[in-house]
Amino acid sequence: MAWLPGTRVGSYEVVDVLGDGGMGKVFRVRHLISNRTEAMKVLLATSSASQEMLDRFTQEIRVLATLNHPNISVLHTAFHHEEQLVMIMEYVEGMDLRHALAAGITLDQAVAYVRQLLTALDYAHSRGVIHRDIKPSNIMITPWGQVKVLDFGLALAAPEARLTMTGALVGSMHYIAPEQLSGEGHDARSDMYAVGVTLYEMITGRLPIEGTNYAQVIGGLLQHRPVSPSHINPLIPTEFSAIVMKALAKEKRERWQNAREFLTALDASHLGQASEFRVVSPSTPEVTGAAQGGVIGETSKYEPDQLSEITLKLAHYVGPIAGVLVKRASSSTNDLQALVEKVAQEIEREDARQRFLSSVSGRFRRSGVL
Repeated sequence: MAWLPGTRVGSYEVVDVLGDGGMGKVFRVRHLISNRTEAMKVLLATSSASQEMLDRFTQEIRVLATLNHPNISVLHTAFHHEEQLVMIMEYVEGMDLRHALAAGITLDQAVAYVRQLLTALDYAHSRGVIHRDIKPSNIMITPWGQVKVLDFGLALAAPEARLTMTGALVGSMHYIAPEQLSGEGHDARSDMYAVGVTLYEMITGRLPIEGTNYAQVIGGLLQHRPVSPSHINPLIPTEFSAIVMKALAKEKRERWQNAREFLTALDASHLGQASEFRVVSPSTPEVTGAAQGGVIGETSKYEPDQLSEITLKLAHYVGPIAGVLVKRASSSTNDLQALVEKVAQEIEREDARQRFLSSVSGRFRRSGVL
């Protein structure tokens, strides 16, 4: 598939490529009449797609058509174009959680993001839809801190048959619940396990079960109890740590039974002074080095938290390179306003640049810095 910028697909014009995967590509497109920016997900040419891929893509369309929630990416329409099956989705501006982790987030932010994720899953589960592939790269964070859950390509409405080859696993290995490895059915509690893995990673900077190959990961999922987050970092309250560990229970009957239970437990927990503790994930080395440069800094002109806040907000628009840009700008500017204005020039689109400036200025104005 070689749809270059400027290519017209029905009423849409391709702007650029957003992603490329085994099932197809995702493009940023512009509607020719409304001028609205949207995301276009295209399955590989049907002549080369397997029936399973077609079924799964069609299933995603049908599942998304039943969902309407502020924390779930919206399906606008679907159609065929030159033997291509096309989905037009809400374009979510921001960055995925995987890159947000590399830039560094606080415990408060982790809880805020997970609360929104659980709210979205509570809605989906109430309609018989299990996501089956919750992981940081499928969770978008907008510049305003809103969570959008993506990729229901593995999701199934409860009455449907399982769309996968016999014995095959779906989902990402580190986030798969133990019962999936033994062939048991996937239900809401399996999604709760994936949320637990994601939250664990958010607050510790590491995965609960690690390994260099599938065999090690599978062995760990089945046999090893993860180290409690509070043992990794004593600043994490033991009560909060216990909430995360319950989500990671090997037996699904011992986990949070649904998203509502998980939410209630989070609401009852208190992070106290640890709420502003910032975690930087080491899972993406080339990103982490850049992010840490922005978070920690090498100059006394700026507070580490100020640089960290700017890095995270800038990363929504330019990606993981934000840490390098903030670090570079911090060494050549003398005050916070000049720093913010300098890094804003790295954002290509004027409207996005103004949103960045507004969000950063608003944040620091409330805290009395600007």
